Amino acid sequence: MKLSRLALAMAALSLPLAAQANQSLTAPGYAGTIGGVSNEGTIHSSSFNPASNGILLDETDRFRFGYFSNLGGYVEIGESEDLDTKINDLSTDMEDAENMSDGTSASQHLIDRYGPKSGTTDEQQAKYYEAIVKNANNNLVADLEKGGQFRTGIQVQAPLTPFLFRTDSARGVFSLNASADVQTKIGFLGDQFAVSTKFSIEDGADLGDLNLNLEKVAAVAPTIKNILDDVGKSDEQKVKDVLSIVNNEGLLEGNEETVENLANQYGLTLSDYGIATSSASVSGASSSLDLVEGAAAGDLVTETSISTDAGIDARVAAVGHFALGYGTRLSDWMNMNTEYGELEIGTRLNMYAVEAGRTFISFEAEANSSLNNNDEDEDTFDQAMDDFSENTEQTVGFGLDLGFLWHSKNYQAGVTFYNLNEPEFDYPDLSEYLDATALSALQGLEGSGKSRVADSVTLTRHAVVEGAVYSSSRNWMLQGSYTLGEATNFVGDEFQTISVSAGYFPKAWWAPGLRAGYSQNLVGSELSKAHAGLTLFGILHMDAAVALETSSFDDTDIPRYASFSMGLEEKF
Repeated sequence: MKLSRLALAMAALSLPLAAQANQSLTAPGYAGTIGGVSNEGTIHSSSFNPASNGILLDETDRFRFGYFSNLGGYVEIGESEDLDTKINDLSTDMEDAENMSDGTSASQHLIDRYGPKSGTTDEQQAKYYEAIVKNANNNLVADLEKGGQFRTGIQVQAPLTPFLFRTDSARGVFSLNASADVQTKIGFLGDQFAVSTKFSIEDGADLGDLNLNLEKVAAVAPTIKNILDDVGKSDEQKVKDVLSIVNNEGLLEGNEETVENLANQYGLTLSDYGIATSSASVSGASSSLDLVEGAAAGDLVTETSISTDAGIDARVAAVGHFALGYGTRLSDWMNMNTEYGELEIGTRLNMYAVEAGRTFISFEAEANSSLNNNDEDEDTFDQAMDDFSENTEQTVGFGLDLGFLWHSKNYQAGVTFYNLNEPEFDYPDLSEYLDATALSALQGLEGSGKSRVADSVTLTRHAVVEGAVYSSSRNWMLQGSYTLGEATNFVGDEFQTISVSAGYFPKAWWAPGLRAGYSQNLVGSELSKAHAGLTLFGILHMDAAVALETSSFDDTDIPRYASFSMGLEEKF
């Protein structure tokens, strides 16, 4: 894979693919439309508030179950305004600026984007390079971080689950649940771009790296390149010219050791070039004697490469979820007056068997593979994606939920407390898998607070309050829920969801059931979604959702989120 493949990968992250999670798992079927609300229309309400077990099972029934109650998935993309066009424009910018090296005038494309530049062709080229780099660092990197995001997930419910059964001895209703869930998250992590020139003596001493901020060096990049490529100049004169540029452009910071090594190598005095250094040798620098001996082995060798911590962080979590819940009528246990309603209480123990995989693809490694035409690095991207499936960490964790539900004939209200013990799940430590370049980049991003080399995810403690009102026939209903605190899923996305929905739930099997809803995530992606669902024959549920926000790709507006699910379950 070369640089163009990385650009295509960035553009691919803007395709119409997206993701959502309700609590830590994908919201199943019917519940995807109505939210985390207790509703007798779907047995999946037991997957949310465990106190709802009792109202989901008719007083005369002993059990209720799903046949094949859910198969669903979702996709989500980041915020993008023609990100693919911006990437293509940047590629064209660089090509057109490079073409000016042979004396060609600035293209109309460059003039239209950055305006006309004065001076000689070389001076114009330097100014265009500077403008291109500033645009990339100030605008494109931020756009890539917002738009270069991809999430997807799929959930399959085990046959016959959820399974509810009533026991008189326990004075309540138990629930058994089992499902498989896969969540994927791929994101671009941005960083400023720089250029690094490595100086060494052929078959001899390593003089160090000259690391230069790309925005600062852009205007003089052609000059530096011409100096190092000039076969008519001696190595000593090349170093003198480079030292002058380092001083004049204020590029000394962070390069003191390399600059002193170069001066020692050729017997130069840094003060002659306006560069002030301590009289003591720089820590780690080679001695003058070592350098002089190394000079006899060969000529000055330079290698220029792009330096940046930017890259793609990809992670996936395969989750096996098993749950045992119990709900009982607390008002019966406490002999409460039930004239105005009844109080349910429930708890659920969740077991999560998680296999988490992760990789990091360094933009620097990919870019330099392209710039240096290094066939040995051709498989950098492919190797990273192979490692994605091989470098995994397995964790088994348990989560405890607790719920309360007050209900009467025409209204209900409840609250569910999720992840009371906040289970934690590990991702593989990438320091054990990444090559030196990728690991250094990821450590740089960790230092800026954007990622971690050894990461984990915690299912955070939070609560969901719910409410619903019904018509006298209980065929019509209006429902809503709100998340107190922030919920997380297994790839670390954050959610604080508010939802409202309305529906028609007929008692006759032949009449279709209809529902529609609206939800918004108040944190994280901050997406708002429209939901709709249809029930046929009282047992077949089909639900879909789409984001109201869009991203533009290839001059076409695409919803940032879409989901679909369907399932068969026993009618109430």
